[in-house]
Amino acid sequence: MDKKFTFHDLKEQEKEARKQLIIDAAIRLFSRKSISNVSIRDIAKEAGISPALIYRYFTDRDDLFVASFLRKSEEMLKQFQEELQIAGTLNPEKIGQKFVNFLIENDLFFRMMTHFMLDTSIKEDSMKTFNNSIKQVLDLFDEAFEAIGYQEQIRLHSHAFFAALNGVLITYRHYPGRSEADVQKHIQRLASIISKKFSSLR
Repeated sequence: MDKKFTFHDLKEQEKEARKQLIIDAAIRLFSRKSISNVSIRDIAKEAGISPALIYRYFTDRDDLFVASFLRKSEEMLKQFQEELQIAGTLNPEKIGQKFVNFLIENDLFFRMMTHFMLDTSIKEDSMKTFNNSIKQVLDLFDEAFEAIGYQEQIRLHSHAFFAALNGVLITYRHYPGRSEADVQKHIQRLASIISKKFSSLR
């Protein structure tokens, strides 16, 4: 028998839809400006709602930033996990390609990450939640290095790999004078070179 759909269910769906609308607006703004230059009032204007409504869902701007980041990072982690289920294991080249492709396809998230790297002015408890999200990504990088035989300084190599891939994206994502297809192909080739170099260091 089908589950009975209630008025409460409808209200919950509406509540979740409003929350996602707020997060969508926040991602757009955080992709254009650093955290310190975005206010709750700015996000409310972008979303077409009142600032008071945002506070029903989020404690403050930092809480909203982390919620926005988590939504996209969880999407990325889900893709990694799906690849892991298919392949049975992840190596640096697979995870490197998956990482750069996700950020190419999610340009607002990439821009949001870039702004955050230059302006980390969020409160301590929000930073802890953010760091835990990054840790989950790095854990998968660790797993990829372990799969090819790394035994020492695995997390340090994961940090270096993560930074190298982000550096390629920052340098070439919006390279002038090249088509989107050419840019994407170039980034993928560079990610492959970096992945192979890291794979040969063990």
